[in-house]
Amino acid sequence: MLRKLPGIFVILILCSTLYAATWDEPWHRDVVAKSDAFGLYEVVSTSSSRVVFKEVRHLAGVQTGPNVEVNGYYSRPMTSVSSINGVTDDGSALRFRGPGTRYYLFLKKAPSGTTWHIASPTSGFAELRADGTVIATFRISVHQAVVESGTYELTQTCIYRKLHGEACSDDVSKFILTQLSAAPPPMSANASPQQMEVFFRQHAALETAYMTGYAIATDTLSKFLKDPDYHTQISGVRALRATDSKERNTLLMAFVSDDSRAPVARVVAVQMMREAGAKELKDQLAAYAPRASTSEVGLGIAIMDPRIGTNFPSSLKEAVERLVKEWN
Repeated sequence: MLRKLPGIFVILILCSTLYAATWDEPWHRDVVAKSDAFGLYEVVSTSSSRVVFKEVRHLAGVQTGPNVEVNGYYSRPMTSVSSINGVTDDGSALRFRGPGTRYYLFLKKAPSGTTWHIASPTSGFAELRADGTVIATFRISVHQAVVESGTYELTQTCIYRKLHGEACSDDVSKFILTQLSAAPPPMSANASPQQMEVFFRQHAALETAYMTGYAIATDTLSKFLKDPDYHTQISGVRALRATDSKERNTLLMAFVSDDSRAPVARVVAVQMMREAGAKELKDQLAAYAPRASTSEVGLGIAIMDPRIGTNFPSSLKEAVERLVKEWN
C-alpha cells in the first residue's frame, strides 16, 4: 500500500503488525556497494524465509544464472529483538509479493555459495509495477520515489558500476544535467502528477550524482539547496558533497548555520562534511555548536516501523557536537 505525504515521497507500509525487532537500515550506497549482482527478476514462489526468482534481465555485476533463491540478508545490524507470547521475533521475514511479481534485486552471494541474500528485510529490492514504474530507493528505503523503469535501470546500473570501480554510460550525465536544468517544482500534498514526475526525476538525478561522484556546478545546485522542500534540500547537499568546487566546504558550512533551512537537511550536511573530510571547518563548527538547534529531527520513520533502529542524530546540535568531538 502506498500513500502520498506532504514531502511527496512514497512510504512503503510494511504491515499493521507491531514488530518486535528493530534494525539499523543501511543507506542505499552501502546496499549497492556490498552487493555482487544487480538485475531484474520475477517471483516463482515465495514464503517468509525463502523466495525463488527467475532471471528476467542481468544488469550489472556477476551473472546469477536463470534461477535465484533468496533466503537471508547481508547487512542488517539488529538494534532490538523481543519476544511475543514467548516466541522470539527477529523480524527476519522476507517481504515479497506472489508469483509473477517482478523486482530489481541487489544480491550478494550467501556463504553457502548456492543461495543469495538481500541487504535487509526492507532494502535491496525495488518492485516493478504493472504500469512500468518502479518503487525506487536512491537514498534510504524510508524515502522512496516512483520513477520510470528506464530511468531506474539507467541510474541504478551506473551507481552499481561506479561503486564497483567501473565506468557507466554517458547517458547518465545527460540525464542528470537535463533534469537539473529545470527549476524544482513547488511541492505539497496536492502536487500534480506532472510536478511529482519532475520532483522524482530530480531526486534521482541529485542522488545519482552523489553516489557516483558526478560533480554538478554549484550555480546549478543553488536552487535545490534553497528550495523549501526538505527532501530537495537533503538531495541538494548530498549532491554538493560530490562537487569538486573549492567553495564546497564553505557552502556546506553556510547551509548548516542557516536557520531558514530544514534541520534534518542541515544534519545531512554535517554528515557530508564528515564524508568529505572537511576538517578545515572544525573551528567554525565548534564555534557554532552552542547555537545549533536542539529541535528533534529524524528521517520520518514511524515508531511502529522496524527501521526505527536506524542510527541518525536526534538534533542538529548532536550532529555538530559529534563531529567536533570526532575531529578533536
